[in-house]
Amino acid sequence: MAGAATWGAGVSAPGVRGREPAGRRGSASRRRSLALLLAFACGASASGAILGLLKQPDPGDRADQFAFTTAAAVELARVAEDRARSARTELRAAKSRLDALSTVGAEQELSDYQEAEQIGVPRFMKDSTTLWGDERRRVMAALVRESRRNGLDPALVAAVILVESRFDPFAVSSVGARGLMQLMPPTAQWLLEKDSEPVKIRPAQLFNPVLNIELGTSYIAQLMDRFDGDLTRALIAYNAGPSVARALRRGSKSWRRLETYPKNVLAAYKSLLTGPEQLAAR
Repeated sequence: MAGAATWGAGVSAPGVRGREPAGRRGSASRRRSLALLLAFACGASASGAILGLLKQPDPGDRADQFAFTTAAAVELARVAEDRARSARTELRAAKSRLDALSTVGAEQELSDYQEAEQIGVPRFMKDSTTLWGDERRRVMAALVRESRRNGLDPALVAAVILVESRFDPFAVSSVGARGLMQLMPPTAQWLLEKDSEPVKIRPAQLFNPVLNIELGTSYIAQLMDRFDGDLTRALIAYNAGPSVARALRRGSKSWRRLETYPKNVLAAYKSLLTGPEQLAAR
């Protein structure tokens, strides 16, 4: 028996050795492929179980575990692709909405600018050396837009700006009023605090002409409400302060002195309404 065993081993060994390299390479390749698949599948198996996508495998059945992890990986990949597709769809929809809003906004700004031109605002701006090109167009559009938003005549707001700063966005008065509509920083801060989401403003920000117009027109509108539509008293309040305007007695010496400001604004307002011919004749 021992001899037969030895003879059998001796016969079989050469044949086995002759086939071994190819067998080893095939076996190693299969093991590597299986290892990669198992590594990927195992990473997904926990996610599949957590998501409740698949039935938990039998812990003692390796074939069942392999089928489970493979199915989990496939399911996870499908869910990821669905989410990516949904995200791409939402992104395209959001971009379309933004493009539409931008188009509408650009068209509205052009319309507001053209209205400012028709009113004659460029005549008031001709001496401004700091507003040119696109900045000038933005200021003209903002003047119309914010005036309409606050229920004011854009020509009246243009007249206030002319008297206050002659359309110089960097103008600063002796008492510290700033910008096109000569707003005091505390007044600007008070106006912003009335918003639902108040922010802290720095005085230098009042040199932003669009922001200055937004706040200035809002202030005039509030003063008009406070003084029941009395334009003269509202303009005195804009220039000298609401408490001063409220205490003034019409016809008094103080009234006559402070009335100069609204008279200047109304004169500019009239010149804008009457056209360039009458303006040149003044």
